Amino acid sequence: KYSRETNPGLWLKDYRLACQAGGVDSDYFIIRNLPLFLVDLARTWLEHLPPNRIQSWADLKEIFVGNFHGTYTRPGKP
Repeated sequence: KYSRETNPGLWLKDYRLACQAGGVDSDYFIIRNLPLFLVDLARTWLEHLPPNRIQSWADLKEIFVGNFHGTYTRPGKP
């Protein structure tokens, strides 16, 4: 589940790949089930988006990454 602790772009890519590996080909289905894989503030954020704001996978990626890119914890420098 996404909790803002990982790179949002990478997490979305992994989420979509996992859905596809499970036999789901429909981006609509993948998008509609996203709330099941979000926790806390990430889920609240998604639930408060205006209706029909996300129409495609490209929309989801742009909005999701744009919102969470600055919030995830980046690994420290060696």
